[in-house]
Amino acid sequence: MQISFKSFKTLLLLTPLLFLSGCGFHLKHNDGLVEKYPKLLLQSSPNSELTRLIKLRLRGAGIELVTTPSDDIAILKVDNERRSSRIISLNVKAQNAETELGFTLNYSIQSPGYEAQHFNVNLYRDFVESSSQALAKSRESELLTRELRAIAADHIISTMLTLDAKNSAKTDNKSD
Repeated sequence: MQISFKSFKTLLLLTPLLFLSGCGFHLKHNDGLVEKYPKLLLQSSPNSELTRLIKLRLRGAGIELVTTPSDDIAILKVDNERRSSRIISLNVKAQNAETELGFTLNYSIQSPGYEAQHFNVNLYRDFVESSSQALAKSRESELLTRELRAIAADHIISTMLTLDAKNSAKTDNKSD
């Protein structure tokens, strides 16, 4: 029995796919976010880098961002980010040797008909400072802050994915 090169190549390509599908691996695609939030009102600082990152991720998930509130639209409210830095260690000359950058963000998600659920993100990164590389210090701090913003935006999206509106308290729409 002779196997042609074309069928052998096809077999060689399909075998890894069979093993990957057998172990439960699947490519990242529709994760259910657009089904939970087909339309969303984003309340945030309009010109911030964090808002741009969040919008990019929401639009990438297929969510339509609206500008006017409605009873049937979820609201994502992102407060201003807060950054901090503190000295972790000093060198022998009592100069700053290591710094920790802190990034704090508060946000809330309100699904239609439910009370807002409040969350916060606290992220920390440290970096070593060298007195001979003063310009590199500010550049590294800037890059770490960008990284922390991207992580915070990803955290908001993952929270939205795991959020189950049934677990939040229903708003009381009765009038006395």
